[in-house]
Amino acid sequence: MLKKFGSISIALFLINIINADQDQFIGSKACQNCHPDQFGTWKESTHGNAGGKPNKRRVLASFDGKKINLENGWFIPFTENGRFFFRAKENGFPEKKYEVIGVVGGGHIYGGGTQTYFGLFPDGTMRLLPFDYHPASNTWFFETNDQSGWVPVSESLSFRRASEWPPSRVLGALEEKQNCQQCHGSQIRTSFYNDKGKYISDKTALSINCESCHGPGKEHANLMQYGEPIIQGYTGIQSLKTLSKQESVEVCAQCHALKDMIRPGYTPGKDFKDYFSTKFAMLGGNPYYPDGRVKAFGYQQNHVFSDCYINGSMTCVDCHNPHSNEYQDVNRIPLKGKFDNGQCTSCHMAKASNIVDHTFHKLESEGSLCTSCHMPFMQHKAVGNKIKFERADHTISIPRPLVDQALNIKNACQQCHVEMSIAEVSNQMSEWYGELKPLHPLEAILMKFNENSNSDNLADLLGTNSDPPPQVFAGLSKAFMFNQPKETSEIINRLKHLSSNSDVDIKGLALAYLDLLRLDDSSLNDFIVKSLAESGKDQTKVRTRWSTANSYRAEDQIKRGMLIFGINLYQKAIKIWPRNVRAKKGLAQAYISIGDFTKAIQTFGEIIQSNAMDWQGWAGLANTQTRLNQLDLAVEAYMRSLEINVYNPKAHLGIGNVLFKMKKNDLAEMHLQKAIDLDPSLSEAYIYLAATKIRLQDYKMATRILDRGLILNPKDEAGGMMRKKKKKLKN
Repeated sequence: MLKKFGSISIALFLINIINADQDQFIGSKACQNCHPDQFGTWKESTHGNAGGKPNKRRVLASFDGKKINLENGWFIPFTENGRFFFRAKENGFPEKKYEVIGVVGGGHIYGGGTQTYFGLFPDGTMRLLPFDYHPASNTWFFETNDQSGWVPVSESLSFRRASEWPPSRVLGALEEKQNCQQCHGSQIRTSFYNDKGKYISDKTALSINCESCHGPGKEHANLMQYGEPIIQGYTGIQSLKTLSKQESVEVCAQCHALKDMIRPGYTPGKDFKDYFSTKFAMLGGNPYYPDGRVKAFGYQQNHVFSDCYINGSMTCVDCHNPHSNEYQDVNRIPLKGKFDNGQCTSCHMAKASNIVDHTFHKLESEGSLCTSCHMPFMQHKAVGNKIKFERADHTISIPRPLVDQALNIKNACQQCHVEMSIAEVSNQMSEWYGELKPLHPLEAILMKFNENSNSDNLADLLGTNSDPPPQVFAGLSKAFMFNQPKETSEIINRLKHLSSNSDVDIKGLALAYLDLLRLDDSSLNDFIVKSLAESGKDQTKVRTRWSTANSYRAEDQIKRGMLIFGINLYQKAIKIWPRNVRAKKGLAQAYISIGDFTKAIQTFGEIIQSNAMDWQGWAGLANTQTRLNQLDLAVEAYMRSLEINVYNPKAHLGIGNVLFKMKKNDLAEMHLQKAIDLDPSLSEAYIYLAATKIRLQDYKMATRILDRGLILNPKDEAGGMMRKKKKKLKN
């Protein structure tokens, strides 16, 4: 019991830290008196108008009460007493009503902006509703779950294809739920509060405020209240003017980047790398092409692949005014707009004297705009082609027609010259510019390397510490995740070299790779231990990345059916970072997959011992006990999970399943219905509830519920057998 209450005390202590941390943010209004000019430009900016509470001015879609029909249902956007709602019904299921409590997006983006709506759910989470709106085309659309991208709603589109139906993606960065991280607002932190038994989404605003970039302002405001401006010395807030180029880009990368969460709890002002990695997304199916351009869906963080960043000093604010979100040059001189050549010629001054000599296009033509060739707008492929969502290429690439052809990317020249073939464009480029600047060697190697490549070539993917970090990580991640890891002296020597890299993502992954290869090599083991020790204050960052990399590879190996290799990798992940709960839960599930329930129970027990309030750990333990037919113990563990979080649908499903097996039909019915109420997508809950209704002789309701379960999962074997038996009884 002491351990139990000790864990509870720690959990409550952490909640108090979170509350205190959130209290340091005071909102943009507090900045107005001392910084009226910056506040004024921010208030009119896209950041200042990025989102907020729904009202007639902010909501762009028509909530006119008209029914919008789908293939298998309908939805109605409407207002009631000044509030905004959706009613929705999927055929065969009960009607749903969602109130809009948050609006994100205002259709501001040139290449196609959208507007999204959030609702509040019983567990306290704010969740993305499936009804997205594209203002430029006055179109409602769904994000689909079948790789069709974003699809306009119509009578040929089914709710079954909507990735957010029923709503599940939450606002805020959570380990246990699909989430939008903390980007769509300011100081968003969604946490489970054990004392309340539910989530709370803390936020300052759904716009992007001053403290999103500058960090918490309370101490600064307190120091400034005495009327004596501090010209030098400590001001209680960091000046963003003094940041290095990497630190400056990281301020924007909080939101404008694909990033992997290392652990939850980030708010502006904290060390970003303690919580996120902007490179680790490359381990889970690289979202970038070899040269850094967006392959599926991404943001502007791929600017770090550009020559302007790597070999220059270019940051986001060299083109974008951070307060007005308008355009400026490197000298902070305002420009006419996003296509003004001044963004480039303020650095590339030799081109400015006679731009036509460089572009070979008429002075006032689109072909003489730097951005037309070097930052062409690209429709992100994961979005599809039915909803406009084009974004400027922030790798600031050189048009290379043959490279584009190999990557199946529409070449910048062909966006205007549609009549020209790739060969014709390539010949014209050669005539004008001669031999084009080649890709970085690592990019060229990545172009050629694929899943069918020979493992003898793995060493070629490993760069050096003098190569640009994004390209180094891209090659290193490809080699690490390759299904045939190969140990050669060349690979080991290159990894040893990279393990001294100052970039914690590269260092962590290089050490994880060495750990993968070391086997019984004591000298290699000594080297790894020494390298970790020499990480100094970055040791925690290196450890968490090393462990996260092992978890990525473990998941990949398990998907390939290589369960023992996956288990070994999870064990390595936990050894280097014992608090990696993701790895522990993955390990427990892997043990279940190989039928080693004893070790699965032991692993879930360790999770619970380290945190008695881990409701997922209790539910996992109960699930394993159920498989061993330890039904009484399973009920006890499920109840412990539900005591902590009564809004856990899978625990209700699990205990309902157990109670059904124990023939406690009324209790089983209650829990299974609760599972469906909390997560209407749980097909198994419908099947068990239908079986329970049959036992209770409620055949009419059993039929209705069974039909719903088979709509969700037509291949459910138990459901299919029940339907066949029902038909036989009718005959």
